[in-house]
Amino acid sequence: MSAPQGRVRGVEAMASILRRLCFVDIETTGLDPSSEEIIEIGAVFVERGVVTSRRRWLVRPNRSIPALITALTGLTDDEVAGAPALAEVDDELRAALGGWTLVAHNASFERSFLGERIAQNAMLDSCEVAQLLFPERASHSLDALVRWLEVGRAARHRALDDAEDTFLVLAALCDRVLQEGDRSRLARLLVHLEGDEERTATHALFEALHTAPGLPPRVEPPIARTREASRLADQLARWLEAPAFVAAELEREALLPLAFEAGRAAARRKGEPVAVAVSGGTFRELTDLPALPRRAVCSTALARALEQPSADGNGRFARAYLSSWLSRTRTGDLESISSFVRYRAPEVLPLLEGATTCQCEGPSCFARRVLGDEPCVVITHDHALEWLERGAPASLLFLEADRLPEVERRRTQRSLELWQLERLSKTAPDLAPHLGELATALAAFPQGLVTMRARVSPEWHALREALTNLSHSLRAALPGEERVRLLSRIVEVLEPPPPGFEVQVTARGLVRSLSSPAERVRRRLGRGHCLVSSFRGGLAWAQASPVAAPSERPRPLLEWLAEPLSLERMAALVARAAPVVLVAPAPLEPIAAACQRQGLSISLEGSRPSAVQLFEWRRDRPIPAGPTCVFYGVREWRRAVLSSNSPRVMLLSPTGLAPEPIGRALQGLDPRPLTSPDGPRARPAAS
Repeated sequence: MSAPQGRVRGVEAMASILRRLCFVDIETTGLDPSSEEIIEIGAVFVERGVVTSRRRWLVRPNRSIPALITALTGLTDDEVAGAPALAEVDDELRAALGGWTLVAHNASFERSFLGERIAQNAMLDSCEVAQLLFPERASHSLDALVRWLEVGRAARHRALDDAEDTFLVLAALCDRVLQEGDRSRLARLLVHLEGDEERTATHALFEALHTAPGLPPRVEPPIARTREASRLADQLARWLEAPAFVAAELEREALLPLAFEAGRAAARRKGEPVAVAVSGGTFRELTDLPALPRRAVCSTALARALEQPSADGNGRFARAYLSSWLSRTRTGDLESISSFVRYRAPEVLPLLEGATTCQCEGPSCFARRVLGDEPCVVITHDHALEWLERGAPASLLFLEADRLPEVERRRTQRSLELWQLERLSKTAPDLAPHLGELATALAAFPQGLVTMRARVSPEWHALREALTNLSHSLRAALPGEERVRLLSRIVEVLEPPPPGFEVQVTARGLVRSLSSPAERVRRRLGRGHCLVSSFRGGLAWAQASPVAAPSERPRPLLEWLAEPLSLERMAALVARAAPVVLVAPAPLEPIAAACQRQGLSISLEGSRPSAVQLFEWRRDRPIPAGPTCVFYGVREWRRAVLSSNSPRVMLLSPTGLAPEPIGRALQGLDPRPLTSPDGPRARPAAS
């Protein structure tokens, strides 16, 4: 095991905690247990905190492994061709796992596929454990926990590796709890989980943690403050007093403490408050900076609500989670409640709804915080954009500002999708016929933008009638609040959108969204606002020259191909340029299959070394570096190029790229045309 395993200092001291556990992970051909199959099972057996054995089973499915699963796991049809079918290893699997307490990350997935084979085993969900012990973390996925705790090899989507990483993550979580030594929180968790038959293993783990000896806290070395950092903090403070909004690109880590210091200095000089706006994940993980939540909880009201016991297992889990969250949150923001927990334990929502009205006089209550209590506070992007709509009551310093247009789009988007309605049909069977009518109408309507001409077509009238019939059924089948929400969504997606919005039809529903979210944000920016992007080119939407140099990196060699390129021809070109980072919008399955037919090794999201590193295009993240970065079918050309860290960038499209728009969009980046991939090997033009 790699050196980071040493980070778990308490493994030797936790023999009484990790007594007899089997860490299990599976790889499958897909997510649906009713139609997909297991292709690999990994098990790591741990006794008294020590790995005693490891087992791995390759399983031959009855269908070919999809190309995207091969890209994710590295498993191919050839590798599993000689493996036994799942039924053939049934007895061996039951004998190996029998009598062990099983541990899996998001254990419901393993249970859904393994079914009766593990029905008699006690089960511990390490994802639930992480949610209960550290609810303030922005993500509790296995990958995120591996990075945060600095253990393991990072989840690589192979069953045995992921099972071992799950063991190291659980050990490291226990290690951190023992360092903190907060026995009272563990005692509250035990009280809430008492009697939960589904989580007896979780209760046993917390009981062992509660009685185990503590560990001395790990001492982190102080971060030295450099002269450059001091100058940057002063510069940020001056930008907050500029005559117009400032857009700057700063590629550096640990920027929030400097930004907060700059905001506090500017607030003192101006005599007005300053707010530092960050993404939701960063806001959730705040530890020691004053924060102003958008939707705050009254800590007293929530504590009283948690005193009422629940007879339901998921209700107990909801109370345990909220109890731990209340003791660890530094923001009190209701939006920081985990979506995983909201889905797993619906009782969380009514508990929170009763705690939104402040019922105390304590000045430290989250719900009583107001702007002005502190000269500088931290808020979320959502909160800051709401302020801008009304006229910001404070100067704003946006960090990670490259995400603002996408945040604005998400805030204003309204969707009505079949899966939302299908979930409701389980409790309201009368909706089922109207859902079938709606699905038929959606399938008949051309997918894409709904134009004014399309609104007079027979297909639109059929879709409108289906939604009208559904709305009548909703009025009789659902309670008040849920009914009002869905009826308002139907009206929003049916009516002609207001200026700046558009309606799109997909196979799964209708979506009303902003047509230009960046323009909407930019119009509201003014004096005293500063935007800071976390990567080069992130503020291209602001249409202002960055006032801070992003980096000293050389400009990449940028090439583009004018003619349309099919999947097969694109894969052939990629094969000649390999190794490459290939970036494309979803769906990725056809792209992975085309590359696979060219004999290329593929990995999804950089999960392993390969000729093609396949990534889904997302606006809010930079692209990992590689010798060559290929963008295929990405429309935001300039943003794509500027977000790449590769020395060579290629732009390709299934519909072709016209020279004039390319020249306008990439002005200043020196784009160079490529020759046809069917001719001689494409070479960059001479400088």
